[in-house]
Amino acid sequence: MGNSLLIVDDEKSICDILSQYLQHEGYSVAVARCAEEAMSIIEQNELDMVLSDIKMPGMSGVDLLKWIKEKNRNLPVLLTTGFPTLDTAIEALKLGAFDYLTKPFHLEEIGEKIKRALASRQLEEENLLFSKLVSLHEVTKIFSATHNLTELYEKILNYCSKLSKADGGSLMFFNHQAQLGLVKVYGEEFPDAYWEHPIFQTMGTTVSKEGEPRIVSRNAPNGNDHPESMQSYIAFPLKTYQRVLGVLNLVRRAPGTDFSGLDLEIINVLASQATIAIENVRLYQNIRDNYLKTIRAFALAVEAKDRYTHGHSENVMNYTVKLASQMGLNDSEIEKIKYAGLLHDIGKIGVSELILNKPGKLTGAEFEEIKRHPELGARIIADVPFLKSLVPLILHHHEFYNGLGYPEGIAGDDIPYGARILAVCDSFEAMTSDRPYRTALSREKAYSILMENKGIQFDPNIVEVFADMISQGIVKPA
Repeated sequence: MGNSLLIVDDEKSICDILSQYLQHEGYSVAVARCAEEAMSIIEQNELDMVLSDIKMPGMSGVDLLKWIKEKNRNLPVLLTTGFPTLDTAIEALKLGAFDYLTKPFHLEEIGEKIKRALASRQLEEENLLFSKLVSLHEVTKIFSATHNLTELYEKILNYCSKLSKADGGSLMFFNHQAQLGLVKVYGEEFPDAYWEHPIFQTMGTTVSKEGEPRIVSRNAPNGNDHPESMQSYIAFPLKTYQRVLGVLNLVRRAPGTDFSGLDLEIINVLASQATIAIENVRLYQNIRDNYLKTIRAFALAVEAKDRYTHGHSENVMNYTVKLASQMGLNDSEIEKIKYAGLLHDIGKIGVSELILNKPGKLTGAEFEEIKRHPELGARIIADVPFLKSLVPLILHHHEFYNGLGYPEGIAGDDIPYGARILAVCDSFEAMTSDRPYRTALSREKAYSILMENKGIQFDPNIVEVFADMISQGIVKPA
């Protein structure tokens, strides 16, 4: 069948003539003899156009027009009347009627008006889709720039719900046992418990197997089996070329607001981009986890040479994360400093074990050998793509704030900020740990040495924050 039309007129003869003519033209036609009956039909069916008389018993055609435009502003309405006035025509057009016809009218004229109205609606929908696609382009850029899964799930639900005008939504993913589990929800009135209704598990499993989305309406058969506050529901499989990751659920609750084919197109584009983003983030996290394992292996290789520094790099890493967070750095910078803390002594892998474990004072030549480890470390990681950004921090973590450190003797703000954080944490951990040439210093003694060296060895602001953390017990010797 063709487009679905609704004829609303209290005169049976007009309904019969129009219905017969329009069906002959290939349209699917429903008939209502009053506005109240028309409202019921509109709420229960997806229509492409309404043709309504103005003057009818009870609710008028103009009032019906107002109601329709509140429910679905894109549904074209053509008004007819046997008692035309200029004011009535103007009011109808202002309220959103596509056109206005006076009785008696020619059937061919009605046919042309309907064709124009449907063509206009299609053009509006295409323009709407285009504007949505422009928005989708911006949204996909946001998705691709998000590397945290929890944050990405929130953005997917937020944007999908807003662009489709859904009241609530949820994301469900398959676990290792191939069962769908709820991961994230959207909408204050749609808590986790709402999504426990059997329909979501049933429909989620169905669309996952079929690989195609489904729209379910309360007006459909078995609609009463749906949870309350749900007029229309769309289940969309989040699928890659190889598999289905999970399901995106979106819900509308107001009567007469069923999801349409246009909504399906919009969500299709958005869900496809969301799936790609999810796969990329999962891949990124897997790679990052493998990188972390590699970094830890490097750190353990260093500590295996020096029995006194076992756990040193791990402790420094923990201190740097706490201090960087306290200093207000963003997640990306904190992660960089974290890994630099773990790898800051990697260069010692090229230093003799005899020097590293010497119980007495080092000679000048031996100390010069030790001083090579920042440069050696920087050289070791420089050609590893995922570690390259750590080079400045590892190279300069023994620079002094007054410029008397090594290897380059840079001072103040010329020392990378992360390296200045690392220097404080590294020194505190070293002072409060046993070494071959001395036993561990007390927390109080280490604290006083840090304070004495503000502006000399260490950045004063960073020392102040770290000292406060020591005083508050946020930082404690391992």
